[in-house]
Amino acid sequence: YGDCADPQIVINQIQNGEYVPIWPKKEEAAKPAPALGEETLVFVQSADAGTLDPALETSANSLAPATHIYEGLTDFEPGSTTPIPKLATSWEASEDGLEWTFHLREGVTFHDGTPFNADAVVFNFQRWWDPDNPYNLGPDQFIYWDYMFQGFKGDENSVLADVQKVDDMTVKLILNKPNASLLNTLAMENFRFASPTAIMEQGENYGTAQGRAVGTGPFMVEEWVKEDHITLVRNDNYWGEKPSLKRIVYRVIPDTSAAFLALQAGEVDAISLWASPGPDEIEQAKKDPNIQVVYNPAFNVGYLGLNLAKPWLQNINVRLAIAHAIDKQAIVDSLYPGDAEPAKEFMPPSLWGYNDAIEDYPYDPDLAREYLQKAKDEGVEIPDPAIFYVMPVSRAYYPQPQQTGELIQAMLADIGINTEIRSPAWPDPYLSDLEEDGTKHDLFMLGWVGDNGDPDNFLCVFFCGGDTSFNNDGKGGGLPPDEEIAKLLRDAVAQTDFETRKSMYEQANQLIHDRVISVPIVHRTPPTLLRSNIKGYVPSPVREVLTYLTKE
Repeated sequence: YGDCADPQIVINQIQNGEYVPIWPKKEEAAKPAPALGEETLVFVQSADAGTLDPALETSANSLAPATHIYEGLTDFEPGSTTPIPKLATSWEASEDGLEWTFHLREGVTFHDGTPFNADAVVFNFQRWWDPDNPYNLGPDQFIYWDYMFQGFKGDENSVLADVQKVDDMTVKLILNKPNASLLNTLAMENFRFASPTAIMEQGENYGTAQGRAVGTGPFMVEEWVKEDHITLVRNDNYWGEKPSLKRIVYRVIPDTSAAFLALQAGEVDAISLWASPGPDEIEQAKKDPNIQVVYNPAFNVGYLGLNLAKPWLQNINVRLAIAHAIDKQAIVDSLYPGDAEPAKEFMPPSLWGYNDAIEDYPYDPDLAREYLQKAKDEGVEIPDPAIFYVMPVSRAYYPQPQQTGELIQAMLADIGINTEIRSPAWPDPYLSDLEEDGTKHDLFMLGWVGDNGDPDNFLCVFFCGGDTSFNNDGKGGGLPPDEEIAKLLRDAVAQTDFETRKSMYEQANQLIHDRVISVPIVHRTPPTLLRSNIKGYVPSPVREVLTYLTKE
């Protein structure tokens, strides 16, 4: 990678054993994106969507357009994580919290004309939940379902027991145990409804560039040119308030400096917080009367992940050595434009359940070396080099990932842990299986932006067993999670008393810290950059919503 102002710089992807240029695009490789105009908003992302079927996705680059295509039973109040009615106009829960009845909005149709009703809701839930459903692509594909509902039909810990049609416009969710975050979870893009007709007709092509994504939302897919742009067009038959924009174009510009130059030149209207430029460019933007810098709430964490399936990382002294080796403040000071703080927990300080009493492991390379020597004295063999995954594109929490990875690499080398950085092309899986034994990397640099405003969406996602990044054994799954922590987190989301839940998450944060399962690095207040003539953007902790923006 280098300065993309240099016309000789290209980004390659390995395809069939050969390096194939994927950016910048050859002119004949793609149709040009629609031009700027009063009715078209061009919004830059650093990477393309993987699929526009949100049930299969965890990537913000995929979920951002999906926000405008699909709708769920609930939504978030603009600028917050408070659930409000959407395709359900009202609901009620039984006294024990195990039965939830939802009354559906009438007069809604999918983009293909399929009616939205109880049959459509049941179809989608059965597809997500039941591995034997003919339209379920396998539990390993419905990642977020596993994260948020703790398993699938037949699994011991599954939150959902059944989904039932009461009548044409009423559905009932029956739970195996109470779930305090249910209404927030149902607002997430991953649990918004796709047209049953489209899924049945398209099969595995549904939501891909070869197929079509079909929801009930205010925008529809008009065109998808892979690695170049996705164009959404206004749904003029939308049941709710009509957008003034006719089109939203998600344009892919992997290099953040090139994206910023395009914004300065007026070639694009906005840059996503997921494609945020560096500190110097942010300062330029603040001084430019043609650009607005709008900060979104710090609802994220960037972390250094440790694969505890690797024998050397199972030693607590090795993990303590790594924790003390990272100078988080130096990373923040050198790579963030005054909009970040060092992290000590896997959830942001603004979220209830954060444990203020935890004291972070201080940067102390001498102490780190002592811990590493203890591990060696115990017979631990440190790989030379350890494989270190560093993401190749900007993210909200890591706006300059390569530089961040190189800083961490140097800090680890300073205490005697040598690493080899690998950055496979995006949007391949975040952690490709690159090693011969099939296991994931030893160390990895990733992060998380909250989806639903609940601690469960941070801690249980990581540490209940659904995410195997932290314990990948190379056998298509992972070693069991820390059972004490996983049980505490599963019990916490089933607890309906707020103060009890809050205390349980504080306790979980302490256990995660004490056992050094991995190392949180940074929380960031990420900026969305917009041209000054773009009006109506509401900063949000969970997603950049463009539906009702206007251009003056």
